Amino acid sequence: MNIRRSPVGLTSSRKSGDSDLGRDASAKRAPRLYQAAYSVLHHHINERRLPSGLILLEGRIADVLGMSRAPVKRALAQLCDEGLIHRYDGRGYLVGPLSDDVQPQQRDLREFGLSLPESLAHSIGRFAWERIYAEVETQVATCIPFGTYRVVESGICEQYGVSRTVAREVLSRLRDRSLIEKDRHSHWIAGPLTARALTEQYELRQLLEPAALLAVAGDLDRTELIGMLDRLAEAEADFTKVTSETIDVFEEDLHVTCLSKANNKLMVTTIMQSQLPYVTNSLFRQYLGVAADDRVLPEHRLVLEHLVMGAPQVAAAALVAHLEAAQSRTRARLKVLSLFPVPAVAAYIEPVQ
Repeated sequence: MNIRRSPVGLTSSRKSGDSDLGRDASAKRAPRLYQAAYSVLHHHINERRLPSGLILLEGRIADVLGMSRAPVKRALAQLCDEGLIHRYDGRGYLVGPLSDDVQPQQRDLREFGLSLPESLAHSIGRFAWERIYAEVETQVATCIPFGTYRVVESGICEQYGVSRTVAREVLSRLRDRSLIEKDRHSHWIAGPLTARALTEQYELRQLLEPAALLAVAGDLDRTELIGMLDRLAEAEADFTKVTSETIDVFEEDLHVTCLSKANNKLMVTTIMQSQLPYVTNSLFRQYLGVAADDRVLPEHRLVLEHLVMGAPQVAAAALVAHLEAAQSRTRARLKVLSLFPVPAVAAYIEPVQ
């Protein structure tokens, strides 16, 4: 199970630690969608699989290829510039160069086998949701301590230029991580993050995480554990150099890398979904810095040291103590966050009155 931590949860930390870098990477990768649409259409036209005069509409092509309209629009524009298709009636294109003899044909594109190759479709589908997931997760997690919000599917499509299929995949994964849920009107709702919700999640973690640690203790790589301890020791030696991303890595070492090795995958999944506390702690660090997290490192060190020494029962007890202390800190931080102004969020996140 490949689960990693982001600044607000347990998803993709090292992809999303820097939002500017994330946007740059997305911008570089985005043309893949356009290139795929262009390649498929160009091939079908050159091979005369699409008859002259066939009407090509952005929306229908996007549906067939499983992508948003934006890359399809760009692909059609290039094909038009190359003279392989031409404008039709201001709302689409016709296959072939401009000619008075061409008769428009409105037919189902699937008749002509228009589709992405399976391997390319899988790659693009995976890329499309991964490209935007970390940013959407951050936007959702940022708002939930401050009230109740609606996450608008069509707004995600519009902001990121993706299909509804991709947006739904992102929303489904946010639900799996307990960041959103559907209300009785089938709207996606985020928040509010309450003290009760935090308490319930910590109670669950205090039951499951020590059990998972005991289950995997004998299978953990001692060299890997020592490496984790060395990183902790380096950070403790000069805490002024510790960043929020550094703490995310330490949290990942203990709560993800170690525990995800458990054979009971349902237990692991439940632990990874109990991540609302990370929202509060991540936001707290954003507002007030990382100084208040200096107690986390020695708590982690105690757990790892006893694992290295071959004392899993003591390590599990140290993990319980760490979670109890973390619960107390997180509840206090949630109160502090309530004093801050509501942060600006993406247009697809709307406050619920």
